[in-house]
Amino acid sequence: MGRGWFQNVPPNGFQNRPKKLASNNNALGLDTPEPDIEIETTPEHRNLVQGDPTCATWERRPDDPGVVALREQLRQSNGIPDLEVVEAGDVDRAAELFHRDGFVAVENALTGERLAALQAATERVVDEILAADPDGSIGGGAGGLPHRYSFGSTSASRHRLHDPAWVDVIDLDTTTPILEAIFGSPNYIVGGGGGDLALPGAIEYQGLHADNVWTEPHDPVGGTTTRDMPVVTINFAMVDLTWENGPIRQIPGTQRSTERIPTLADEPLSFKHSTVCPAPAGTAVFRDNRAWHGGTPNLSNHVRAFPNVEYYAPWFRSEGVNRCMPFSEWERLSEHGKRICRYVVCDPGAPVIGAGFTHPRARDRDAFIADQLDALGPNAELHWRTRR
Repeated sequence: MGRGWFQNVPPNGFQNRPKKLASNNNALGLDTPEPDIEIETTPEHRNLVQGDPTCATWERRPDDPGVVALREQLRQSNGIPDLEVVEAGDVDRAAELFHRDGFVAVENALTGERLAALQAATERVVDEILAADPDGSIGGGAGGLPHRYSFGSTSASRHRLHDPAWVDVIDLDTTTPILEAIFGSPNYIVGGGGGDLALPGAIEYQGLHADNVWTEPHDPVGGTTTRDMPVVTINFAMVDLTWENGPIRQIPGTQRSTERIPTLADEPLSFKHSTVCPAPAGTAVFRDNRAWHGGTPNLSNHVRAFPNVEYYAPWFRSEGVNRCMPFSEWERLSEHGKRICRYVVCDPGAPVIGAGFTHPRARDRDAFIADQLDALGPNAELHWRTRR
């Protein structure tokens, strides 16, 4: 089975994406309405439907002139200048950089067997996705681009916390102290787990955005100027992040910005090159979900996988949280891990609805859930809908 550079898939996946959505800003979060056309994207990213105009005339092949020119440009300029990648034990510096920039890269957060287990788990999911989408044309994730997927949204359960490899990285001695320093408290909660991946030949840039799993507060008197850091996401690098394999781009200091997020057509080149690289496999990238970020082209010959766990501040809750962790997995956690996962764990003996089915198309995931609930009976469906 091929794993990318599917030449028959046109840039952006759709030839007639709507042009009227001229802003990447998204104050509605999970309440964002459906786009005018069918694009497989997460609800909070339905505003990102324009695609990347730069590569609209390219072919998805390594020797396309546009790809060749982009590769050389990235070779020379990609990566945040003087990127500081801190050691996992340097908690104070990690928290300081996070609050300054809206993100921080922490190396050696995952090593040895835990890194290998999560690498193997992401490889299995990639195989499942490509079994359903053999040429990478459906795509998904933020903006619904081909060759690019969300680990979370491709699961019918919306998360990956039914997988032991994801559960094992929730509460690490390399990440928990940093989270407690960032939040100023151990009383945050787990909101879910997923992440994203880019296949080789993902030639498009993903539009800059913030991951709004919330709705902007009602503020008729104009007294609220910013949100109070509700979500921190930790992404784990499964491979070395390099100039060519699609490292995430982060725009430092934008976590408190009230400016309009630029579209790809207006985004300066310096933003496109503001990527978190180089960084070795096992690096944890802590991200303030408000900070502007986006995916970048993967011009390498291997999959760039970036699984994550999402943590909500002690004072914040969201409709994005649902019961997605089996009780048996919850039981394996530390006491701290159990406490922070109390809103995602299922009751003893209760199944995780949707777990075990991976597909990039929402209609296929919905059909699987409908069949599962039908088999479990009306009481199970009522329980699921009231406990989500």
